[in-house]
Amino acid sequence: MDFDRIERYRMMSSDEVQRTQEKKLRDFVRYQLYPFSPHYGKLFDENGIDPASIKTVRDLEKIPLTRKSDIMPDSTNPKRYKDFILQPTPEKIGKHWPRSKLIGLKMKDIVMGNLQEGLRREYYPTFMIATSGTTGNNVPFMYTERDIKQFSNIYASMTGVTQLDLKWVVLNTFPFAPHLAFIFVYFVNLCLPLRMFHTGGGAVTSTLKTLDVITTVDANVLIGIPSYIYHLLRKAQEKGTDLSSVKMVVTAGEKLSVSTRKRITEILEERGATDFRIFDVYGTTEMRDAYPECTPGKGVYHVHPNIHICEIVDPETGKQKKEGESGALAVTNIDGRGSVVCRFLIGDIFEGGIRYGKCPHCGREGPRLVGPIGRIRDYHRNLELTNVKGTLLNLNTFFDIMPTIEGIDEWQVSIEKKNNDPSDLDLIRIKVAPKKGVIKEKLEKEIKDKINDSIEINPVVDAHYSMDELFEEMGGRIKVQRIVDTRPS
Repeated sequence: MDFDRIERYRMMSSDEVQRTQEKKLRDFVRYQLYPFSPHYGKLFDENGIDPASIKTVRDLEKIPLTRKSDIMPDSTNPKRYKDFILQPTPEKIGKHWPRSKLIGLKMKDIVMGNLQEGLRREYYPTFMIATSGTTGNNVPFMYTERDIKQFSNIYASMTGVTQLDLKWVVLNTFPFAPHLAFIFVYFVNLCLPLRMFHTGGGAVTSTLKTLDVITTVDANVLIGIPSYIYHLLRKAQEKGTDLSSVKMVVTAGEKLSVSTRKRITEILEERGATDFRIFDVYGTTEMRDAYPECTPGKGVYHVHPNIHICEIVDPETGKQKKEGESGALAVTNIDGRGSVVCRFLIGDIFEGGIRYGKCPHCGREGPRLVGPIGRIRDYHRNLELTNVKGTLLNLNTFFDIMPTIEGIDEWQVSIEKKNNDPSDLDLIRIKVAPKKGVIKEKLEKEIKDKINDSIEINPVVDAHYSMDELFEEMGGRIKVQRIVDTRPS
C-alpha cells in the first residue's frame, strides 16, 4: 500500500517542497477530492469551480473556506461528517481518472490480484477520532488502513524533531478517549520501540498513583495536557516526589503559556530534574495531525508538507495573508483518505503567520507556523460590560496575565450575565484557588488591579476555592476549561 513518507521532504529546499506540494494539490483535487468527496464535489459545482483550475497555493483562494458550522450535524443532516469521507465507486473512478491512472490500476490488479480488496483497504474507514464537542456535538473524523500507516509515519517523526531518545521511558497522561492527543501518542507507541505507560489521565489512574509510577519506572518523558501536567507536578512538589529522571515534557490539547512553562520548569528543577526540555505541540482533530515545536519555547511549528497545505488567511474573507502576517489557519489535505478537508478554518490565529525558507531556530526548510496562538472566538467576543459597553475584548490576554500572579495556584474566567438575566449587563468573574498562606483579600485586589491596568475592565474575583476543588470544577482530569461562557443563549 503506497503512501508518501515524511522522510523524503527533509532533504528538500523550501522551493522543492512548494513545487512538490502544488503537484500533489493538483492531483488530489482532480482525482480524489472533487470526484469522491460528497461535500466538496457539491461545493465546487455550486460555485462553478473547475477542479483543474486549482494548480497553486494561490488558486486555493477560489474555494470558499470550510467552517466548523459546515461540518456540524443538525436536524437536516445528522450524519454530515460522512459527506467529508472520500467515497470512490468504479463508476466515479472510470469517469474522473485519466487513462494513465486507470492503466496503472489495471496493472496492479493483474500483478497483485483482487483489485476490490486493494481499494477497500485504501478507502474503507476503519478507525475514528472525534472533536471534543466544545462547539456542540462531537464530530467523527475517520482513518482508513492507508491513513493509519501514513499518519503513524508522521506522528513518529515527532521523536526526531524533539530528539526524544528511544531508550527513554515515556509516561502518557492523556485521557483514554477517541481524541487526537491520546491516539497520536498511542500510534507512536505502536510503530516505534518505545517503552510507554498510558495512565489514562487523572480520571483513570489517580494523580498520586501516577506519581508513584513516575518513580517506579523512572519516567524520562511526561506527556499530557498542560494544565494536568502542571497539576501533577504541583502534587509532586507537595509530596516531595523525586523527579530527577525527567528529561522531557511534551504538552498538547490546550494553550501552554510562557508563565505555565516557567512554573513547570521551576518545579522540575526543585525536585531534582536537570537538562530537560519542554515542547509544546499544536494539533487539531480536523487536521488529524499535530506539529511539535521545533525548538522549546520558540512557538515555531513545522507543517507536515506531505499531508497538508497550510494557509494563513483573513477569517472573514478567506484572502491569504502575506508571509509573516498575523491571521487564521486554514488547512487543506493534499494526501490521505478517510475524512479530508479543504481550506478548513481551524479556529486559531497565528500572530507570527506562516514562514518559509530556512528556520532560524532548527535550520530545517519548509513551511512553518509561528505563534503566539490564540482562538478566533477569543479575539471577537462582543461583551456588554458596565464600563466597556460593546467592546471587543481579547480574552487570550488572561492567559498572559493570570499565570504571572504569584499567589495563584489555579484560575478560571467565567463570562456571565448579572443576576443570570439575559437582558442585564455582562460580568467577568475570575475564580481563583490561592496558594497556601496567601491573604485572599490582598490577592483579589491584586488581580483586579492587574486586569484593570491591562484591559480596563473591573472583574469580580472569587478566591475562596481550593486547588483541587477548582481543578475538578474546570474539568481538569479530562481537559481544563480556562475560559467559559455561561451566559443564557
